[in-house]
Amino acid sequence: MSEPGGEGVVEREIFILSPPEEVFKFLIDPDRLMAWFGIENDIDPRPGGKFEVEVSRGNIARGTYTEVIRFRRVAFTWGWISPDPTLAALRPGASLVEIDLEPKDGGTLLRLRHSRLSDETTDIHRDRWSRHLAKLASAVPHRRKPAP
Repeated sequence: MSEPGGEGVVEREIFILSPPEEVFKFLIDPDRLMAWFGIENDIDPRPGGKFEVEVSRGNIARGTYTEVIRFRRVAFTWGWISPDPTLAALRPGASLVEIDLEPKDGGTLLRLRHSRLSDETTDIHRDRWSRHLAKLASAVPHRRKPAP
């Protein structure tokens, strides 16, 4: 069994019909972030900056940005302040979220990797990232795909 901050990994991939420059805004702008993820946030998207999102009432994801590469990559540590003991066992900064953006077919291929999760939290994060990324895909304004 993995300890909190162990070896559990969640990987997700979605295609968004919008350029990386537009998708990137939804990862680093506090107002746009709330369109798909969380109910409150306090973020400073730069290496060493604060990452804090109240994902749902009383459940706060907290960490630090480790990488912010314009239009290409955002990475931050992650853990919970929560009344839920399963979530709270994954302390702030214990895991790592990496989001990569790749231009593809007139849009963006987004790859998310959330690593160093405990066995107890891997399935929770797998399900929730799927839901949040679906919201992101809906929140980003789509542009029409050019005709072949």
